[in-house]
Amino acid sequence: MLLVDICRAYVTGEGVRSDFDSLDARSMGRIFDECAAHGITVVAYAVLRDMLAHRVDMRDVKLRWALSAERIAGRYRKQCLLAADAGYCLSAAGIDAVVFKGPALSRYYRRPEHRECGDLDIYTGCDMERASSALAAAGGVVEAVTLKNTHVLYKGLMIENHCSTTDARGRRSNREFEMLMRELLASRDSCRRIDDLQMLLPPVIFTAIHTLRHALHHYLWEGIAMRHLLDWALFVEAEQDNIDWPRFYALCEKYRLRAFADALTAIAAESFGVRLSHESITYDSVLGSRILHDVVMSCNHAGRSGSRTRMSTLLRFWSGRWKFRQLYDSNFFAEMFYIAKGSLFQRHLRL
Repeated sequence: MLLVDICRAYVTGEGVRSDFDSLDARSMGRIFDECAAHGITVVAYAVLRDMLAHRVDMRDVKLRWALSAERIAGRYRKQCLLAADAGYCLSAAGIDAVVFKGPALSRYYRRPEHRECGDLDIYTGCDMERASSALAAAGGVVEAVTLKNTHVLYKGLMIENHCSTTDARGRRSNREFEMLMRELLASRDSCRRIDDLQMLLPPVIFTAIHTLRHALHHYLWEGIAMRHLLDWALFVEAEQDNIDWPRFYALCEKYRLRAFADALTAIAAESFGVRLSHESITYDSVLGSRILHDVVMSCNHAGRSGSRTRMSTLLRFWSGRWKFRQLYDSNFFAEMFYIAKGSLFQRHLRL
């Protein structure tokens, strides 16, 4: 698996194990396309750049890859400038915004701009309306309001301003999970301030649990990409000594995240080369191998789902029903019931 080799080289800092030098331009072009589909274009370029540099037969591939990597990295840098502007705006209004998901995870990469990011996700809780008004007064445009967030287009940067970190409808456990996430964020003393953004990073335990649940739900319903697996690997390697592992695993058991956590940790250690030093960490090699193979081979993730028909979506759900049994201790039909229940009968979040 060449993509796995690229991710391992990125994590460990060692050279790639596969013989990329033996590939021709067409094969390397296919690898570029796969990396783009998995959200690791810049990561792969950072790993393969020196190898590509001396290949005179790959001029077009090198140019395409370099321009794409610079465009993605440049977009990230521009987003950071706009995020800092928004952060100062919110700070001036007396609002503490917590940045989470992609922009928070990017800080674990060799360079933050190596991680592809889309929207800026911030949590302002009960100050969501006031925060959206402050951003609108500074030049933002409120484009949509949902149950859990407000979408504000701020000078070209889409900001998802959250009052809720998850969709808490459906199961009672969804509401309990959302309450837990809010309680963790309410303790501002455990949040770390990002001086250049004038925003806060969430507690490590929040990032661990929220990242897992977010990735799991994407995997169950849409699929995930190599970027999601790399997020977890880099996060665990950087924060393993700062995570309260007994508490983490207790929460994983309560919210049916343990199997997925052990699988992703196995991928991080055995496939990506993460050095695990904490004796409390557990992993599941068999399940990890199955998920890694599925992610690499299917590339079923949200970024490529737009062209799928409803029938193909249902067929994908049916073929992947093992995920609900093995990872979520449930089944496809039960989860469809709870989603329908939440969508049809729970028009407001009641926590």
